[in-house]
Amino acid sequence: MPQFVPFRGLRYTAAAGPLSELLAPPYDVISTAQQAALGDRNERNAVRLELAEGGEERYARVTALLEQWLRSGFIERDPADMFYVYEQSFVEEGEAFTRRALVAAVEAQPWEEGAVKPHEFTMSGPKEDRLRLLEATGTQFSPVFMIARDRAGQLRQFIDDTIASRAPDAEGTTIDGEGHRLWAIEASGYEMRRLAPLLAESFYIADGHHRYETAVTYRQRLAERGVEIPRDHPARFTMTAIVAAGDPGLVIRPIHRIVPRPAPAHWAEALSDAFDVAPAGSAEALSARPEEIARLLAEGPGTIIALNAEPGRAHCLRLRRAEVLAGRLPAGRSERWAAIAPNVLRYGVLEPLWGIGDAELKAGAVEYTHDSAEAFAAAAAGPGACAFLINHVGVAEVMALADQGERMPQKSTFFHPKLGTGLVFYPLYS
Repeated sequence: MPQFVPFRGLRYTAAAGPLSELLAPPYDVISTAQQAALGDRNERNAVRLELAEGGEERYARVTALLEQWLRSGFIERDPADMFYVYEQSFVEEGEAFTRRALVAAVEAQPWEEGAVKPHEFTMSGPKEDRLRLLEATGTQFSPVFMIARDRAGQLRQFIDDTIASRAPDAEGTTIDGEGHRLWAIEASGYEMRRLAPLLAESFYIADGHHRYETAVTYRQRLAERGVEIPRDHPARFTMTAIVAAGDPGLVIRPIHRIVPRPAPAHWAEALSDAFDVAPAGSAEALSARPEEIARLLAEGPGTIIALNAEPGRAHCLRLRRAEVLAGRLPAGRSERWAAIAPNVLRYGVLEPLWGIGDAELKAGAVEYTHDSAEAFAAAAAGPGACAFLINHVGVAEVMALADQGERMPQKSTFFHPKLGTGLVFYPLYS
């Protein structure tokens, strides 16, 4: 089972400026324009640590900047081991949500030990970048996002009691309108006893697979260099925001697919062995009717909306014969794995129409967006592109497949919103 402990975090002081000016998203969703905008908000914005500009020299520059901020009192280390309660408020499709987490240090164990379970595959490039930043600074700037079933309800209760007990220690609003609040709780035997039921749980990574794998590699490299890492050494752990599986703010967006080439002439006939293909009007008209998009997709998890397969038109693909797809799957895959929307699209549509397999995906044959408006825009840009709207993968499926040891393809889930960066940093040194 996963071990988790409190830690002495690094946090901004009032001297750094208002927290609203200092927070940033994690590195992997920051555009070039947003990077500049965040840096302009405050010269000490967390983006300057999380995603520094420049080439190979940037790792040393971040290290120097972090040390400068510590010397100047813009960042201070908490005097004792803390648990942190984190609440994030946001609006999704017109509805207000809050998502609550316990921020703690979770032991970074290799996947084969089974205490922490992945749900997606990762790419090597981001891991190398994160590792070099971690080795240079000895500090983790963004938490890994994990889910726990919380069968005993103690995680939710601890978080709710903390929030009800007093005002937050830090709060701010990011440029996208999201609210972020943090409570720091000095850890004692009482807090550990209250959270002890979590020690019997598995943890599931929702977001931050790269950061978690980087923490495991960092720990292993220290051991290879002969560095002694006792059981309580911070380098054995990784900063993690743990959310209860029943939290109403666990929102997962689907990640739609764009194929930047036209559909074959007889595309509908090619799909008819597995799908019922029905017209859904013009793509432009459908784009202005989100309730109709939701209605169509709600017909089943394997339902897909195809845009521009026929120029300017939309079609609804309703999976009729899942057994047709089963014959195209890699060996050893379960029915549950085959039934998630990204796999229905890949094996039911992308491979039959364009022959898109692993090599083509790695070469960039498919583009991705969690914004349906972007998918419509890509399809409307000309006759040479198709887009496909798919359903999201639910939390229950994420955990069930992880329990089976089956990882989803890359870009299968988008947990929204991303966790904020800048509320607390995790030093991997005593």
